[in-house]
Amino acid sequence: MRKVLLFPTRTLGLSGTILIICAGIVYWELGFGLLEDGGFVWDERLLLALHSLSQPWLDSLFIATTHTGDILLVLPVLAMFAYLWRRSEKIATALLVVSAVVFPLVSIVVKEQFGRPRQNLFPSLVVEHTFSFPSGHTLTAVGVYGLIAVLLWQRGYRLLAMLSGIWVFMIALSRVYLGAHYPSDVLASLALGTIVLIIILFIDRRLSTWKKPD
Repeated sequence: MRKVLLFPTRTLGLSGTILIICAGIVYWELGFGLLEDGGFVWDERLLLALHSLSQPWLDSLFIATTHTGDILLVLPVLAMFAYLWRRSEKIATALLVVSAVVFPLVSIVVKEQFGRPRQNLFPSLVVEHTFSFPSGHTLTAVGVYGLIAVLLWQRGYRLLAMLSGIWVFMIALSRVYLGAHYPSDVLASLALGTIVLIIILFIDRRLSTWKKPD
């Protein structure tokens, strides 16, 4: 069976480099600003503005959404794993497993480096015991749902791919709405997650290049 590249070889280098630079600038600005100033004025304003929209049905919706970034994440991972395994796409299968493990670990390490406390402007709707920056749920969502979106897109499942990509932002939004994170936490995770995901895609390209076509 012909190996499906996650991105065309000629375009991944340029597009990937541009995305890494842009995401790196965003992450640097947020991280440096947090270390230097301890936070951002716009952070609290956006957090309170989103909290002002609170409704019982939105609470339920976003609580359910946020769980798709932790305990329920196993469902799409297993589904995609089974699909790739049946197609004998061993490299893509391995990358999916690596992403599901690496991104949460990256989150743990980075959280300890910054040690940012959770927001205390209003009671959070979910209980968290780790540091706030960056958002682990969002970072993991970028790594897993983002990779699944790419895998589905390249295999012709365009609608499912777009839904998977959109779901990354739904999880990010849920973390702020529920009061678990500042907006800067999720923005940093989107940036850092993009960088790590692109590195994984580069690895796939290299492995695919080395492997001779069937």
